Amino acid sequence: MSNNLNWRWILFYLLVAYVRSSSQVSTPASKEYIAAVVEFAPNSIANNSKETIQSNVARYEDLICDASAQNADIIVFPEDGITTYHLPKKSEMDLVSTVIPSARFTPCTQNMDGMTEVLKKISCAAMKNKIYVVINIAERAPCFDNECPKGESLYYNSNVVFDRNGTVIAKYRKQNLYLEPQFNTPKHPEIVTFETDFNVTFGTFICFDILFAVPALNLTRDLGVTDIVYTTAWFSETPFLTAIQTQFGWAFAENVNLLAAGYNDPSAGNSGSGIYHGSNHTNKVKLSYKPTTELIIDIVPKKIHTLKNQENKSTKQHVHVHDELRRKRETTNVNNLKLLRDNITLFKTEVLNSNISSKTLCHHDHCCNFTVKVNKIDTKVKYRLVVYNGTRNYANIRYAGTRVCSIIQCSDDTLESCGSTLDSQTTFQEISISGRFDGSKNSLIMPNTLKTDMLPIMEFSYEEHLHDDHKHISIISSNKMLTNLVTFGVYCRDYDKDLSNAAISNNIAYSFSILMAFLLSRFW
Repeated sequence: MSNNLNWRWILFYLLVAYVRSSSQVSTPASKEYIAAVVEFAPNSIANNSKETIQSNVARYEDLICDASAQNADIIVFPEDGITTYHLPKKSEMDLVSTVIPSARFTPCTQNMDGMTEVLKKISCAAMKNKIYVVINIAERAPCFDNECPKGESLYYNSNVVFDRNGTVIAKYRKQNLYLEPQFNTPKHPEIVTFETDFNVTFGTFICFDILFAVPALNLTRDLGVTDIVYTTAWFSETPFLTAIQTQFGWAFAENVNLLAAGYNDPSAGNSGSGIYHGSNHTNKVKLSYKPTTELIIDIVPKKIHTLKNQENKSTKQHVHVHDELRRKRETTNVNNLKLLRDNITLFKTEVLNSNISSKTLCHHDHCCNFTVKVNKIDTKVKYRLVVYNGTRNYANIRYAGTRVCSIIQCSDDTLESCGSTLDSQTTFQEISISGRFDGSKNSLIMPNTLKTDMLPIMEFSYEEHLHDDHKHISIISSNKMLTNLVTFGVYCRDYDKDLSNAAISNNIAYSFSILMAFLLSRFW
């Protein structure tokens, strides 16, 4: 009798567990889904890549289980979270890389030569917990191209997506590498999407990709994708490109849901993850000043699929190169979070000493209008109006068209001190900034704000007025008692002005020839 009673209770609990697990899944008819991203501080075991990978994969399995227990439909892990970004030299990349099977392959139940246990374990965790899983991993692929010796391998920085059955449904190879000599760039850019059973189509890209048109804007503007999974190991740079500041600005500009999972190593400048709801100011973010692993879960409203039909207008523009290598890039630490600094010395700037009722500042035909009302000025901290129109240099590997209209903090009267993050008692009653920006498909225009806590200001009004060949952008602060300001303005990427290394070399050679001709004319 007692045995029968026990079995009845067991069956009852199994039924409850089944109903609970079934109810956690968002459906196609649901107006929202539940997302999880991981701010992840990977374990790194010195001189032992195998144990490093095993340790981090085991932690991934626990986090997948935790996210599923909280009814998450999808979980996203950061760039380099499994291997760490301390990778071996290219000749030893076989130690940390894996062959990735094509879509519709289930590593948990199927085998393939060259596929490591990492994919099998993550596949099984996705299957066991009935959750979509996105990881980033070093991919190894055979080389069949004439550009490399036969039998050698190519290595890619890749995202892999598993569905609730542990099946690989998508793979994306990073297009815009940032100081990653171990990895190859795909011969042809990949524009990758995947569909889910809760009727949301996601796009995916990795870290530095966010600042470039391909593939990021191909997803949002060509395909109309409204939800993005983003893996990153971002090195924050003041005053315009810290991690959460950039993630928030990009999601706002494209009005998409962005699930951003960040690598955590504050001493090296890495921290910042979040779930962003597009131009809705409600977001859930995490930034830490010490090594931290945290699961971020949020309910994400589904967006209506809309295609941004923007005419591609070709324009000729004079190029000005913002060479950040003219001086050593300074770094600072804020509560043990290492920060790079942009080079402001080539910007057009003006010190803010008091209220400005109306001020127009221009740099190479790009003009910005400022109105500023200050209640109180902290004499220990300086602020500048800054305007820039040119091409900036990212680590001497990419040359990117950039426009800026902003107010930024400086620690003293020198331009070299700009991008400081000091606590400031200067109180702004109102900031209004406007400017004219390229209105074509070949630009990304983002609100760009930051406070000394390294989080963006999310209370402001932002307006776009589209004209035939340009956009008029306005950003106005909403908080009448704004203190501890680092940055407030608009940051634009002008893709038409991006230059290749070859173009830069040609420009330098041309400038040198002009200089030599001038010198010869003077002395002969």
